[in-house]
Amino acid sequence: MAGDSKAPMGHPDHVSERTIAITGGDAGYFDLIKDCVGSLRAVAEGRALALGILDCGLTEKQRAWCRDQGATLVVPQWDFDFPGRDKLKDGYKALTARPFLPRYFPGFDLYLWIDGDCWVQQGDALALFQRAARTGALAVAPEIHRSMRHYRHAWAEFSSINGAAYEACFGKETAERLIRYPLINAGVFALKVDAPHWAGWADVMGEALQRSANMTDQIALNVLVYDRGFACEPLPSRCNWPIHHATPAWDAERSLFVEPAMPYDPLGILHMTIYTKRLATLDVRELGGPHDGQVRPRSLRWPGRTAI
Repeated sequence: MAGDSKAPMGHPDHVSERTIAITGGDAGYFDLIKDCVGSLRAVAEGRALALGILDCGLTEKQRAWCRDQGATLVVPQWDFDFPGRDKLKDGYKALTARPFLPRYFPGFDLYLWIDGDCWVQQGDALALFQRAARTGALAVAPEIHRSMRHYRHAWAEFSSINGAAYEACFGKETAERLIRYPLINAGVFALKVDAPHWAGWADVMGEALQRSANMTDQIALNVLVYDRGFACEPLPSRCNWPIHHATPAWDAERSLFVEPAMPYDPLGILHMTIYTKRLATLDVRELGGPHDGQVRPRSLRWPGRTAI
């Protein structure tokens, strides 16, 4: 399995930069969070980062494990008042707290958020997020790639689901316009502490939450970039690969997951999106080795995982 990759990108004047990687969730999400944190600590680029965790209902045993990894734990509050909030679980705070990460974890120059259902395979993706964020833009990976389902045959499904979320938050006209743009995935992003995006995202999200709580954090982020004109640096899909859109291939010779299309570039961060996080295995095509070309069941969870 690929471990430490090439050294972080950047110039010597970035050595003093303080960057924190943050994830979070509740007790039911902890098995995934544990993989996420473990994978961050398994690569040099991840070990170089401070670690923060939004504690949205972890058990004391889980908190102790997080502290053993050097993490700072913060219990987020409800940062917005909106209809139906009392019906949502505390885990939803991991979504609404994200525009306020500099307030929850003060003292850093750059913030990198990574969803608990993501894991790092190659650390150069972390370095690329930081490099992009240093420009002052929002570093993200849009859901667009030639091998993804909605590239062709699943467009109707993709556009109807996301279009409905856009319409619920911002109306039909906005939905019909923005559904044509590549969807920015909010599961992994990086941003400088002084970027105006934090306040802008909070404003847009607060507005949208008055109408809908469905995908609102991500929809608001897309509106912030596409409609409100906030600067964005779009990174390759390998930096945040949504598995439900395209199951990765397995490169037997390199022992890592790769894009399922030529030239089979290695994936940096795998995102166990939607239903994929609940599956023990997926049907994965193998490249090279004794089963070259065959589709075989394989777990897509972080290979270094262990029981707590």
